[in-house]
Amino acid sequence: MFSEKAKKNAEACRFCWMCRHLCPVQLVTGKETNTPRAKGLQVSMIERGMPFDKDVAKTMYECMLCGACTNDCVTGFDPLVFIREGRTQACVEDVVPASVQKVIDRVLETGNIYGAKETRVDFTDIPEKGDLLVWLGATARYSTPCVANALFTILKKAGVKFAALRNEPASGSALGDLMGFVEDVRQQAAQAGEAIRATGAGKMVVLDSYDAALMRHEYKEWGVNLPEVVTATSFVDELIKTGKLTPRKETLVVTYHDGSRLARDLDEHQPARDILAAMGCDVHEMWQNRRLAKCCGSAVVGQYLPELRAKVAAGRWEHCQRTDARVMVAACPQSTEALAATVPDGYEYKDLFVMLADRL
Repeated sequence: MFSEKAKKNAEACRFCWMCRHLCPVQLVTGKETNTPRAKGLQVSMIERGMPFDKDVAKTMYECMLCGACTNDCVTGFDPLVFIREGRTQACVEDVVPASVQKVIDRVLETGNIYGAKETRVDFTDIPEKGDLLVWLGATARYSTPCVANALFTILKKAGVKFAALRNEPASGSALGDLMGFVEDVRQQAAQAGEAIRATGAGKMVVLDSYDAALMRHEYKEWGVNLPEVVTATSFVDELIKTGKLTPRKETLVVTYHDGSRLARDLDEHQPARDILAAMGCDVHEMWQNRRLAKCCGSAVVGQYLPELRAKVAAGRWEHCQRTDARVMVAACPQSTEALAATVPDGYEYKDLFVMLADRL
């Protein structure tokens, strides 16, 4: 049922409470079943004969897959291994929560979690083949097009020649979070790889860190060959440092939210802060930042448990309120979707790329 790797991690986690204080879901629900330990205990019980029922499946989906637990584990165990496999098993046992199944069906039908077929991203004068390919991701294409349009504006202002796919296929990131890394996900990755290679690109700028993390890590394991993959934040930071962009400086006190996959899976923290400094911003850090940053909620969870995602995002705003900053900035389309929808009175949210485009 579960792989040996998953069982090994679950057996270790079921005896340990050391990361429970970092789980953003457990912190807002107060439910013991939302701790990594409890999920490990469930896996252990299933391996000993307990049925994998709808209640077990429900708890496996009450997780942001943010990796805070994995990052904090001094013994090197990874609860996400058995949580992802738990989601795979929920599909096998046909006990996936109805709200989750609706999102899975949308991804399989349309290639995105929103079930959208039209985008508001402006592809005017942007070719589909070239040496540099910009990969937007589904959230920027269908939910936060202002972020995609801002990135295009930034690149054009810098004189960068780039291509982008009008009908960008699914990367496999969303389906991987919903079903685990099953064959359907690997097929989506292979199809994305084919579409990317057809552009002739030698380098990719990836806007959504969820896509970038999957492409850098799992794609290699699955034999999907890609050109060089760089994050949009690191690419734009380099444009500023090499003098191709000179943003207008306006003094502003802000705090910066590190997106989970950018900060932990990709171990990137400084480029966005350097971009903010180039715009004259004074960054006042939240209590948990960089690799320890608290998740604000993913777009995938926002589709099947919107109330939970909103509570988790509100928890991140509580961290902002402990600083003297009144503006929070993030550099991930999925963070923008979550944080922009939960701004408390007296505060403001700004996407990093939208902010930069306005200062050029």
